[in-house]
Amino acid sequence: MALASKELPALDFGCGGLIARAVRMINHAGCMDMNGHVSMRDHEDPNMMWINSRKASRSSLTAHDVVPVDLRTGKRIGIGDEPPSEFHIHREIYLRRPDVAAVEHSHPEHIVTLSIAGKPLQPVFAVGAFLPENVPIFPHAYLIDTVERGKAVALALGEGTAVTLRGHGFVIAGPSVEHMVNWIVSAEDNAKAQFNALQIGEPHVFRGEELELMRAQIADPKIVRKNWDYHYETARRAGALDGVDG
Repeated sequence: MALASKELPALDFGCGGLIARAVRMINHAGCMDMNGHVSMRDHEDPNMMWINSRKASRSSLTAHDVVPVDLRTGKRIGIGDEPPSEFHIHREIYLRRPDVAAVEHSHPEHIVTLSIAGKPLQPVFAVGAFLPENVPIFPHAYLIDTVERGKAVALALGEGTAVTLRGHGFVIAGPSVEHMVNWIVSAEDNAKAQFNALQIGEPHVFRGEELELMRAQIADPKIVRKNWDYHYETARRAGALDGVDG
């Protein structure tokens, strides 16, 4: 499935500031815990990615805790904190998908619960229309902490936007960090609606023309920015972004 082609005006936070804000916003929205990571491809060097460091707390991450990684070698650029052990997820996706500019991995409760029950995440809620009719499930729950496992996840993702790691978490690949914040929160909201509907009946899944229409509507850059602004202001007013620039 092709990613959204319409571009958003750039947010002037720098790579570190943008990722730090995204991680804190996702954490504040309840879609990331003490583990999880957001990365982005460098704007000027497509062979470099930026990702939150392994050691820094996701709830107090600063721009200075975001580290550069050489995609060709898989090595941290320069001296300092190392990337998270599962950075292989991000690297292997970028190596295979030149269209991907940002990747997110976390462990949202309802998405993980559906995977434990053997239920694929499906678009049943309007905000989840960016999802395919059946999100693929990677069948292993272990850490993706080797090159081989990273390749396996990237292959399971294929040309899509998302893959569920059974009993482990969720991976999203998309065109911007803004999309990552929007999509991970929306995916978990969709999973919660799907989970609840399963308690009383069989959920209606968006398919075919209906899904394409709804996907086009939520892909509007104005909608993506509106969602970012909402989550940004909600986190900011709650104090979740205090000191984000270090």
